[in-house]
Amino acid sequence: MVDFRLHVGASFTFRADALFELVDALLVSPLVCSAVEVSQSPLFRRRFASVYDALTAGQINPTVLRRTLAAAPEDALTVAGSAVYARDTPIAPRPDARTEPDRSMVSSAAPAKAIPGHPFSWLGRVIAWGKSWLSPRVVGRVPTSSTPGEIGAAQVRRLAADPTPPAPKVVTADSHSPVPSFRRAFVGSAPGVVLLARLAANRVVHGPPPPPTGKRGWQCRHGATLSLPTPGPPDRPETAWLFGREVRLSAWVGYNVRKVPTLGGVVVGAEFLTADGIPSSKRPLWLFWSGSPDVALADVVTMSLLRDAIEHFFRFLK
Repeated sequence: MVDFRLHVGASFTFRADALFELVDALLVSPLVCSAVEVSQSPLFRRRFASVYDALTAGQINPTVLRRTLAAAPEDALTVAGSAVYARDTPIAPRPDARTEPDRSMVSSAAPAKAIPGHPFSWLGRVIAWGKSWLSPRVVGRVPTSSTPGEIGAAQVRRLAADPTPPAPKVVTADSHSPVPSFRRAFVGSAPGVVLLARLAANRVVHGPPPPPTGKRGWQCRHGATLSLPTPGPPDRPETAWLFGREVRLSAWVGYNVRKVPTLGGVVVGAEFLTADGIPSSKRPLWLFWSGSPDVALADVVTMSLLRDAIEHFFRFLK
């Protein structure tokens, strides 16, 4: 913690002391409504005017600060030698902030269903199993001029360009995230960065396109289809034990999700069984893996379940 605070302080290049105490005061204040409240914090030992001085004249080196905040612990979790990242797009409702710029209509559990607010794109590393904590790597607000898929794709490309950690990186996403603009960021990125996305149980995926016929006209871009409700015999049937339960695993190799045929991979189905050998849920857990087809299917399922850490992390923040 001491080293972390020293690195954060080193990123403040002007009015460093005032900025550092301002951060400490904000961290221990449950609710801040004005600069006066911040100046009354016991951790802010400066005069009231220093609050405005830090906000208006303070300077931060964003590169140093981003590197400090994105650094994961040395003992961070890895699965099959890969660092596991989780990606999600939570929302920040702003229904009453009429003067807030660039608001959009976001989905909500409110009776109105859609309310003004800001969507954010989070990409963070899972550092431990069963913990409500995440190491945020890249966080950005989604402007109205862009989409969550485009912002997420830019974050994946930034992650791929970063040499740390040296281990391969696996980005996990829910069934709503892998839109075409997001999936295109993984084309040609394996084995450095691999996509692991959940698929809807009613999805239809496609095999590789047939070879060109040499004739003029429209060429087929997709091959045979695989309907997840009725998939047929798998290429790799396996059985494993995960978390004290027997799991029936199935894999179909060489399929892609529509609109991005250049991103091929493995479709994995997982069924957790009861003690009687009966599936515990009506539908299997369906996953799309864009990495090596020789991957252990149990490791793929484990990495997918680790994505739940980001959901617990958001609850922790609230």
